[in-house]
Amino acid sequence: MAYISLIALLFSVTNFVPLSAIGFIPIVLGAWRFFGRTYPAFVVALAAFALYALVSTLLYDPASLVNFEFYRRDGNFFIAYAPILAGCVYAHRWDLNKLLRRFFIFAVAVNVPAYALYLAHAGLLSIFTHPDESFGSYFIARNAAGGFLAILFCLGIACYLTRRGTLLTGMLMLNGMMLFSTYSRGSMLGLLVVVPYLFVRRSWPRPVLATLIVGLIGVSLFIAISHTHSSINYLGYRFDISNPDEKVANLDIRYEWLWPRALEYFRLSPIVGMGFGSFDDQISSVVSYFGVYAQPVGVTIIHSDSHAHNSFLNILAELGVVGLFLMMRFYWELIMWAIKGAKASASDAYTDYTGFVFVELSSVCLLVMSVSEHRLTTPSNVLLPALAISLLLASRLRTATVTSGLSPPLVRTGLGGGPDTAPQMGPPMGAPMGAPMGAPMGSPRGSHAAPRTVPIHGSGVTTR
Repeated sequence: MAYISLIALLFSVTNFVPLSAIGFIPIVLGAWRFFGRTYPAFVVALAAFALYALVSTLLYDPASLVNFEFYRRDGNFFIAYAPILAGCVYAHRWDLNKLLRRFFIFAVAVNVPAYALYLAHAGLLSIFTHPDESFGSYFIARNAAGGFLAILFCLGIACYLTRRGTLLTGMLMLNGMMLFSTYSRGSMLGLLVVVPYLFVRRSWPRPVLATLIVGLIGVSLFIAISHTHSSINYLGYRFDISNPDEKVANLDIRYEWLWPRALEYFRLSPIVGMGFGSFDDQISSVVSYFGVYAQPVGVTIIHSDSHAHNSFLNILAELGVVGLFLMMRFYWELIMWAIKGAKASASDAYTDYTGFVFVELSSVCLLVMSVSEHRLTTPSNVLLPALAISLLLASRLRTATVTSGLSPPLVRTGLGGGPDTAPQMGPPMGAPMGAPMGAPMGSPRGSHAAPRTVPIHGSGVTTR
């Protein structure tokens, strides 16, 4: 089943062929394996949000659950995050540092022919004069391409922190140029925040992350409130775009209609929202219960790509404070898990270090990008880190054989706590010639001390 996740990972470079969505299949094939195990806190938080969204859908429009268009659009959360839960039911022994590094090189290289054709046709700076002629990679929408390339750049940074090299540096530069050519401003904003985050992520992780989340939600609410007009009925109002500049028009439709509309949904039903998938539906009226819950009446269900262009406001509109709390709880626990895993990997054997750093950086990038788009549930943006999380959960290489007298290894760290040099691939110093990689060194108590196997960290799925 691990190869299913690998195939999905390879096809995450495009949404023309939706094979990247097959990451959920291990759940179907091995659902019985969920029982009798313990899970990291973020898995529990994700399961809670998924259950909450499912109940909300059953109450709002149960017919959506058997509609394919629902999973493509309004309910794409289930497709984007299912691979994470799938990582709990299979196992592998792959070196994720090597696998993710090779995937990064592959993902950039596969875009080179399309990007070369784009540059030959439009040029590097044409986006400033013709913003509609931006680079789309192998994705239908430009924001999907920009989001994927921003997440891919986070993977490149994680690979660079693990092991530097000329090829990797060149691929990072190409990746950055491709992202620039998409003219996806929200995606570039995400990376602009990730770069300074690299310098503070190890010193004050909790205060930095808390400030970031509160700040993003606060800014979203402030802008929405500032552009809300009491004379407009946002449930039925349709905003007409009149600005000839496409990029400015995109901002106008966010500030003047989509964000105030989401705020109106939230105001009418602040605790549990209007219902999962309700934002793009036509709602003629609502029945309010004490100002804390609103039941939509006269609803015309529409499954479309229309959303609030802001994940925080969209979740508040459809699932209320409860939904936003559960989603932010998931990302908080996920990033803390990734930080813990990266620290343990860097101080022991670098095992899976690239994966943990990538999950951390991509999660921060996703949160920031979600201010301008509904990125937190977009498969083109979420599937890559979700598949990486799945592979991390399923990894069975995170153990090290040590002797009771072995002192901690000396590790040089680079930017943000990452390894400054490549992991040691040969026998450790002091091991007998011809000893297999990972053989224990001699201890002060003698060379016959029995080795013991200990987990590098306890953040994965374990069986009871």
